[in-house]
Amino acid sequence: MKISLEQLVVAADGASREIDSELAPHICRACGIPEKSLHGYHILKRSVDARSKPRVKLLYRLEAQVDDTVQVAPEFLKPAVFPAVWDPGVLPSLRGKSVCIVGAGPAGLFAALAVALCGGHPVVLERGMDVERRANDIRDFRTSRKLNLESNYLFGEGGAGTWSDGKLFTRVNDPRVNFVLKEFIACGAQPAIGYFSHPHIGSDRLPTVVSNLRKRIIGLGGEFRWGACVESLFLQNGRCAGVVLTNGEKLEADAVLIACGHSARGLISTLIRQGVGFQLKGFQVGMRIEHPQNYINRLQYGVPNSYPSLGAAEYNVVSKPPAGDRGTGATSFCMCPGGEIIPAVSEDQRLCTNGMSNSARDGKWANSAIITTISPEAFANAENAYQFLDALEARCFQAGGGAFDAPAQRAEDFVKGCLSQTLPDSSYCFGLHPARLDQLLPRQVTDTLRQAMAHFEKTNHGFMKGGLFVGIEARVSSPVRFLRNTDTQESSIPGLFLAGEGAGMAGGITSAAVDGLKMTEAICNTFSRN
Repeated sequence: MKISLEQLVVAADGASREIDSELAPHICRACGIPEKSLHGYHILKRSVDARSKPRVKLLYRLEAQVDDTVQVAPEFLKPAVFPAVWDPGVLPSLRGKSVCIVGAGPAGLFAALAVALCGGHPVVLERGMDVERRANDIRDFRTSRKLNLESNYLFGEGGAGTWSDGKLFTRVNDPRVNFVLKEFIACGAQPAIGYFSHPHIGSDRLPTVVSNLRKRIIGLGGEFRWGACVESLFLQNGRCAGVVLTNGEKLEADAVLIACGHSARGLISTLIRQGVGFQLKGFQVGMRIEHPQNYINRLQYGVPNSYPSLGAAEYNVVSKPPAGDRGTGATSFCMCPGGEIIPAVSEDQRLCTNGMSNSARDGKWANSAIITTISPEAFANAENAYQFLDALEARCFQAGGGAFDAPAQRAEDFVKGCLSQTLPDSSYCFGLHPARLDQLLPRQVTDTLRQAMAHFEKTNHGFMKGGLFVGIEARVSSPVRFLRNTDTQESSIPGLFLAGEGAGMAGGITSAAVDGLKMTEAICNTFSRN
C-alpha cells in the first residue's frame, strides 16, 4: 500500500549527512506504524526551515510503501502528487531532417538530445573544446595565466555553467524542468537534484555529467564538432539554410538553432548585422562579494559550523529602491556556498569574475554577485551596449595590475569611497590588487550598490563590514533579446531559431536547457506543418 506525507519534519541538529536515506524511523513515527511494515520511500521534495535558528528543520514531502495490513490515518492515504515530466515522444517526428545547433551549452545540448529523440540528426558546432580538453585548458590557464581564447571558463562543452557550480534552481514552472533534471540524473548527477528545493551538481561533477550527456546524444545519432566557430549565417532565398564557419566551410541544414551563450558577443553582433530581429533589454552588472563561509552559516542557521545534514548555508538578499525612486535596486545572484571566485574571461586584456563551488561545497569562503539592472534606454544600439561592457572589463583588468589579478575593495570601503589599505585572504585563484571599484563602475551603479549594501548591513549584521568585493560582474545576462514569431517561434529569418541565454531568453542552466527543448518542439511543429 502506498501512503503519502505532505510534510515530514526532521530536526537538522543531530541528523547525519545521509539523512535522506535514514528517514524510515521518522516516517514510521509520524504515521504511527511499526518500522518493519515500511518497505521503502520516495522523496518528492526537500526544503529547509530556518526561521527559528539554530533549531533548523528539514521539511520533506514523500511517498512510502507499507504493508497493506497496517492502519494509518486517512490523511496519509491521499495519493502523492508527482511532478509532470515533459515527454518528447509526443512530438512530430524529425526523421530525415538535419538540425545544425550552434553551441554546446545547456540550451544546445538539450536541444540536440530532443532532436535525436525525435529521430532527427543534430549536428552540434562548438567553438570551444569538449569538457576533457577544456578542463586541461582551464588548468593550464590557472598555472600559466596564458588564456586559450576558445577554450576557457566561458567557452566549451557545457557552457559557462559547467565550471560555475552547476546551480539548477529556476523559477520556471514547466514540465520540461523535470525532464532536464531526470536526464542529468541519468547521466550521473546525484539523485538529490530531483527533490532539493535549490539543487546543484557541483563543478567537480558536472563535467562528467555533461560528457555522459554528449555520449548519449552521439548514441542516438548526434554529431559534435569541436573548434567549429561560426562566422555567419548562410542565407538562401530569404531563408537560413545553414552556417558558415570561420575557416570558410559552409554547412547546410534543414533548420538552424543558435544556442550560444551571451558571452558570444561577436556572433550575436553578426546576427544583428545580418538582419535578425531583436530588441535591447535590461541587463545586470555589479561585483562579486566574498565572506567567510562560517559567517554565512551563522547568519542563516545560527551556528558557525553548519549541520552535516544541511551543508554550507546559502543566502539571497534583495534591496528595493526607496519609495519614489525610479532606480532598480540590487540583488544577489549566482551565490556559491563554500566556493571560490574565478576569472570568467574569454579575451586577453579583459577581466570579469564569477563564482564556482564543488558538490561538497566545503570551502572556507562563500561568494555571490551583487548586481543591479541597467536600462536599455541607456544605449542607442546593441553595439553601444557591448562597447560599454567591453570597456568595463578592460578597466577591471587594468585595475588588477594587468595579469588577471583581480581589483578588490572591502565592501565597507566601497560604501565610504576609499581605497582599502589591507585586503583579507580570498579564494580568488590569482592575486588581489587594492583598487577603487566604486570608481570603475558607472556612478548610477555605484550609488545603487552603496544603498543596497547599507540596507544589507541593517538586515544582516556584518554583511557589509565583513564583505570583500572582488572584480566586476559584467557577464550576468545579455543586453539583447532576439524576437520570435509568435506562431512558429522562428526568428525574423525563416529557418533560424535562437535559444538560451544568448537569445536573451534564459538565465541559468535549467532555464536555458528548457528553452532549448522549447525551440526543438517548435522545429518539430514547423516541419509537421510543411
